Amino acid sequence: MDQSMLRSRWHILTVIFWGAYCAVAQVADAPEAQLASSATARHYVINVEAVTPEREDDYYVNLLRLILAASTAPGENVELRFSDRQFTQWRWLIELSQTDSRNKLLWTATSTHRETLLRPIRIPLFKGLIGIRLLVIRRDDEARFRQLTSLQDLQALVAGQGAKWPDSLVLKANGLQVTEGVGKEQLYKMLAAKRFDYFPRGVTEIANETAFLQQYDLMVAPKWYLSYPAAMYFFVNREDEELAARIETGFEKIIDIGEFEQFFSSHPRVKNGLPYLDGRQPFLLNNPSLPKSTPIDNPRYWYSFSSASSSAALAN
Repeated sequence: MDQSMLRSRWHILTVIFWGAYCAVAQVADAPEAQLASSATARHYVINVEAVTPEREDDYYVNLLRLILAASTAPGENVELRFSDRQFTQWRWLIELSQTDSRNKLLWTATSTHRETLLRPIRIPLFKGLIGIRLLVIRRDDEARFRQLTSLQDLQALVAGQGAKWPDSLVLKANGLQVTEGVGKEQLYKMLAAKRFDYFPRGVTEIANETAFLQQYDLMVAPKWYLSYPAAMYFFVNREDEELAARIETGFEKIIDIGEFEQFFSSHPRVKNGLPYLDGRQPFLLNNPSLPKSTPIDNPRYWYSFSSASSSAALAN
């Protein structure tokens, strides 16, 4: 029996065990369960591979807390611990892939290569909206971008992207020119300094980055945006099936009861980002680095646009 089949069976058994554990704990007689939990309370620590969020409305952390609340057994105390150091996204990935990285978690965009390093929880955190990319440009270039009529026109310009970001591979695979930098703050500075022509930013990211636009006299380009299938996941170490099962169980539960939809649709990152698509059309791109297991055909996990053109853009 090959290793992939063994891992699959082990994962199934882990999910079954975790579900059974939670179910038994929940149906226990309440007074007795409280007495038992006080004597055998489990303190479960999850190390989040990120620094403590600066904003109270942090999407990822608050979503994670909803998920954990739905999958925590009575009497169990779950604690999130954040890093005191900020690393590059790639450094976090390598750190988490190490053999001693149990009970650790991060969120990042998926790719075939990243899924060989880490264990993905294949429920898109933004329902696939991470692949809808607005074009941030210098304000004095507005007329230039308004004159674009095709993807070929855009291929004559240069995009800025982070080094080792999966998006860089997507852009290059579609014939777009790319200059790379380290981190979004540096890339905004590079755009303002005319090191490249535009900086693709996710429709769910732009609402948190308006300060950069104001600081560097930037704007969202008219007429067009980029669209390709992509997903942002929670990831854990490949051997950490207990944490993976906990996250999957809680995530599926909050989807079932409608809590995720309420959280998603009311969050500023989504609510304030989607209006940017009004009056703009997509340049449709392929994503050759997207794993075949990405659930783009499952409406349970994927965002459904009201307009046919936008729906085709996301699914293309």
